[in-house]
Amino acid sequence: MTFKQPNITPIKRGLYRLEEPYPYKWVHQGTQYRIIVPAGFQYDGNSVPRLVWTLAGITRDGLNRAAGLVHDFIYRHCGKLPTDSFQTFINGEWVCIVSNHWSRHGADRMYGRLLRVAGVSPFRRRLAYRGVRIGGAFTWYWRLAANHFSRTRSYS
Repeated sequence: MTFKQPNITPIKRGLYRLEEPYPYKWVHQGTQYRIIVPAGFQYDGNSVPRLVWTLAGITRDGLNRAAGLVHDFIYRHCGKLPTDSFQTFINGEWVCIVSNHWSRHGADRMYGRLLRVAGVSPFRRRLAYRGVRIGGAFTWYWRLAANHFSRTRSYS
């Protein structure tokens, strides 16, 4: 099976828009899953720290752009993906997984998986993975706090 990269368009420096829905399918412990990132989703590409870019050869819009897309989609939703975005294959059809929640660790592991599937070498993949583990912590917890604040704020 050929690995398909997402169709993205640069909007401005460091920001991209997905032009068509991007499904990524995989098998885990004998069960098929897929994530579908909707068309129009905007993201900043592989935003690992610049030092990691240099050492790992990871670019924002290179052949590893699917990894950044799916990772940023999971992060944008703090792991709670829209119902129709995460599915499993049961009895010959795709079924939405209603009670889905991705951990930050799971999102980062998916990033590593997509880098592997895209053909990134093990050394570069480890560097990029460690970069998102370190750099992603701030983004993840900042988004969680912002979501919590917006839900608990009272406008009386």
